[in-house]
Amino acid sequence: MLKLGFAVPTRWSFRCGRLGMASITGEARLSVDKGKATRDQQEQSEKQEDAESEYQTAEGSARVNRNEAVLINHAIQEIQRRPLEVPTIIGDEPVYTMDKQRVSCPHQLKMILAQVYYANRKQIETAIKSALSAQGTWSLVPIAERLAIWRRAANIIEEDELRLRVFLMLTLSKTADDATRDIRRLLSSLRANADYLEHLSELRFEIQGDMNVFPSFHLRPMDGFVAALAPFESVALSASLALCPALMGNTVLWNPSLEVAPASFLIHRAFQEAGLPSGVVNFVPANERLFLDTITDAVHFAGLNSQGSAAGYRHVHKLVSDRMERYICFPRLVAECPGQNFHFVHASAKVESVVSATMQAAFGFAGQYANSLSRMYVPSSLWPRVQADLLEATEQLIIGDPVQLETDMGAIVNVDGFHRMQKLLERTKNMDQLCGGFCDDSIGRFVQPTIIRVTDPLDSLLCEPCSGPFLPVFVYADDSFGEALKLAANQSRYALSGSIFASRDEVILHCLNQLRMSASNLYVNERCTGSNYGLTPFGGNRLSGTNDKSGSAYFLMRWSSPLLIEETVEGPAPSQGSKKFP
Repeated sequence: MLKLGFAVPTRWSFRCGRLGMASITGEARLSVDKGKATRDQQEQSEKQEDAESEYQTAEGSARVNRNEAVLINHAIQEIQRRPLEVPTIIGDEPVYTMDKQRVSCPHQLKMILAQVYYANRKQIETAIKSALSAQGTWSLVPIAERLAIWRRAANIIEEDELRLRVFLMLTLSKTADDATRDIRRLLSSLRANADYLEHLSELRFEIQGDMNVFPSFHLRPMDGFVAALAPFESVALSASLALCPALMGNTVLWNPSLEVAPASFLIHRAFQEAGLPSGVVNFVPANERLFLDTITDAVHFAGLNSQGSAAGYRHVHKLVSDRMERYICFPRLVAECPGQNFHFVHASAKVESVVSATMQAAFGFAGQYANSLSRMYVPSSLWPRVQADLLEATEQLIIGDPVQLETDMGAIVNVDGFHRMQKLLERTKNMDQLCGGFCDDSIGRFVQPTIIRVTDPLDSLLCEPCSGPFLPVFVYADDSFGEALKLAANQSRYALSGSIFASRDEVILHCLNQLRMSASNLYVNERCTGSNYGLTPFGGNRLSGTNDKSGSAYFLMRWSSPLLIEETVEGPAPSQGSKKFP
């Protein structure tokens, strides 16, 4: 029986590590005493060797950075000279349509980076036929062969990482660090999902019954095609939405948003090079409403894997419910929607940790992630220090061209998102703005990081999602901790992610209990966007999605329709007490 679990270090082990504590055996203690004299003699030579090693490492690192900067500049010039052509790909055939959409650079609007050829209704219907045609053979491909393709594609992507990173920096205005993290998350996702499926394929069930009955469990794909509708915020997310169902044996129509289409196209091309059969993943950039209307009109529509607004998800539900009679199965609708993500600070929290986490969560990627920080609750006793440190850190942010290494924040990617920020800043200009409040699109779509103190606990700024570098802060009295906690727990209909900042164990436990339904990813003394390292299962409840935890084995199972086969060796066992059927 397969058991999936986590090896979690104890809090005591963390504390021991921070205090420099470790267990020492008796033999080690004796060696410490005997070696004390010789260690003093070695210290001087070791210090000299360390100094030389540090110098050589710094010199080598500087040389690598210079070489990388040259390669990045060369790649940018190549893209400017010849923008990437991104066609619709049906099967293995590229289709260049009449609907040509330009992708411009968010921080340099005059720079054209790619031409994306949108599919029309006829081409989307052709892609559906291509997916259904490929389904029969792809669903029978052994799992080992599928895993080999995924791992081979990950290696191909890793080899061409610099080009992909440049496209993320230019098309999504991500800093070098953000782009690198996005690629690392993509590679981790591809390899982890392959490992998950390998373990799931070994899953065995113990069925109580007759000894001559042999059951077998098969991870069969869905009966029909699956569609993937991807947002602009991350190429890792865009690829995961399409490739997770494909890994489980489904055939997919992949519709990335315009801004992430060039990077997604590079990922699709890597999978073609890795040996992905024709028609398994059809690359179909298209108008979102046209795409949804066409796929939900198909008889063999089996599921949608998407990330978007709650209103968009409701629209999909209405389309599917109105057409339910025509489908051969009940379509699975999986969605992740933005959240009204929070930081809740207790009086026992460390100000330095709060400020550092808040700056990264609120203004990293210009606050455009689905789990970016949207609201903050701070006790009045800590607010003066938190306010001063936040304002100082915000003033030091460098906003501009993310290609420059010193840049901390780029531009707003989506033009609609920029217009929403303009309206929001106009609406809140008479409120207590602590910093920011300005935006400019003369060169690029730049918005200054804005922090606003909200005095009304029922203000809509603390309830509705906001995509952009905008942070409302509510300051509560220390003796109203319980009321503030209830406010944070019940104020918003969205529940994606949240963080608790406190140093007292009983306070942390109480907050976790009170906020357990207010976020599906809860963090303690960590920003609400989570750690930069590893692959964290992610998803939200309430209006923040169906909480299917992408990045986990559970998410893969959502795209399987398991088949159980029982084989009886010597004929069925006779029913007890039955004379008619011996």
